This record gives sequence, structure tokens and C-alpha cells, in this order.
Amino acid sequence: MTDAALPMSPSDTDRRNGFIAAACAYLIWGFLPLYLKLLNFADVREVLAQRILWCAPAALAAIFIMSGWRQGLRELSAAFRPRMFLTLVASAFFIFFNWGLYVWLVLQARVIESSLAYFLAPLVSVAVGVLFFKEQIRTAQIIALTLAFIGVIVQGIALGAPPWAALALCATWSVYAVIRKRAAVPAATGLFVETIALAPVAIGLLMWTASEAPLSFDTSWSHVALLALAGPVTAIPLMAFAFGARRVSFTALGLLQFLAPSLQFATGLAFGEPFTPLRAISFALIWVGLIFFAWDTLRRAKTP
Repeated sequence: MTDAALPMSPSDTDRRNGFIAAACAYLIWGFLPLYLKLLNFADVREVLAQRILWCAPAALAAIFIMSGWRQGLRELSAAFRPRMFLTLVASAFFIFFNWGLYVWLVLQARVIESSLAYFLAPLVSVAVGVLFFKEQIRTAQIIALTLAFIGVIVQGIALGAPPWAALALCATWSVYAVIRKRAAVPAATGLFVETIALAPVAIGLLMWTASEAPLSFDTSWSHVALLALAGPVTAIPLMAFAFGARRVSFTALGLLQFLAPSLQFATGLAFGEPFTPLRAISFALIWVGLIFFAWDTLRRAKTP
């Protein structure tokens, strides 16, 4: 069954398949650092540029797989209308910096710090909803935000400076999410337009990198394959998430989103990144805040 044919009330089979698809998306995002670690032979600028360039054909394929030829062409036509295109150019600006920061943190052996950003993301979403969309905030959410704020302060003390990179990663993702929420285009279509808009920047990054040293893409077929894989690795979880998000409840998605940073955090520990007692206290405060957040989400879901 395609997304276009999805009924208003998904069946139990649709919901189960949707949950599996969304979980797979978060699993891929959670293990993304393992893939990026394989790219440590390349300069960060080249990794970012190759991810952008290879993502475009992968996203284009995803559009037609999910929507079919006719519907896919209609979606692309709508996405390239001036107002929508400018909106997606704005979102592309933020996802560019988000991807760049994330790749840099992973290749700098700071995966635990990157996971901090995505643990904070759902709580920041609450704050954004209150500040910009006039949403009501509940007591459990206030407690969660307060604990997260204290956790960030403790993290800054543990690191000797505020975790600017993690906060910037969270901020760029949150702003990107707000812009994309206003852009009424399917996920794969939006991603294709964003990567097309960023293609000149990616080519500039490759030229800059090549001016200093040979590109890794030219050194061996294994490097070519690993760098080209960045396209599917970006597009496939997005496609799975888009499939799942239309079939499962917001409650299920809200709880699943903690899966990716948890796996990233575990990956950082497995690679032996420093995790001092003070950093443990910081994460513990944020995790307790997330427990309040999850409890409130489940409680509201059960309320008729």
C-alpha cells in the first residue's frame, strides 16, 4: 500500500508496519556514528560534500518509490514553486550546518557530546512550541526542562566550557524542524530540493579540499563505495520514518525518538570516549527529565 492510498484510520497491520519502519529509521540514525567512523580517511569537508551530492539521487529515487511517477512529479513541481523553494533553501541552510557539526563531532571522537544534542531535542521542541506557537506547558514538562537546563550547566562544568557544539547541533536541528513543519512537502521531496540547493556549496567544499590535498574519493574503489553510501544512509531512514510517521501515533514516535541518541551514547562509550562522574551526573539529570517527559506523554495518550 502506498502513502497516497493510505486510509484515514490505518489498520493494525499498517500500524505494526509503521512502527517497524519508524524503529528501523531510529536504529539507523542511532548507529550512524559507526558508519561515519569508517570515513575517517577523508577530510570532514569532503565527507559533508559527498553526503550532500550522493543524497540528491538517493532522495529522488525515494520520491518515486514512495509516491510513484505521476504523484512524485507533482510533488517536485510543487516543491520548486518560488515560495516553497525559498522555504526549503532556508531549511537547507540549517541542515547543512547540522550535518557538518555532526560529522565533525563524530570524527573528532565526540559522539557522546553529539548524543547530548538529540537527548535535548524533544525538550527544546516543547520550549519552541511554548515560545513561538503559544502552546500550553504542563508541570511535568516544566520539570523536564528545568532538569535538562541544570544538566547542561553540569555538562559545561564537566567539560570546562559550555557544550557549544552540542547546543549548536540541537539548535540547528530544532530550527530546521520548525521550518520543515511549515513546508508542506513530503520528507523525501524536501530533502531532494534541499540537497539540490546545497549542491553548489558541496562542489565548492570539494574544490577547497582538493586545493590542499587529493580527494579521498579518487584514492580507491573502497573509498568511493563508502562515500557514495552516504546518500542511501541519509535517504533510507528518512523514507522509513516518513512511512512510519503516517501510521503510528505521536506518542509512539515521541518515545521512539530517544532510541537514536541512546544508541549514539552507547557507541561513544564503546569507543572509549571520556565519561567522567560529573558528565554522568549531567546525563542523569537530563535522563530524569526525559522520564518525566515520557511519563507525561503516556499519561496524556491514555486520557480520553
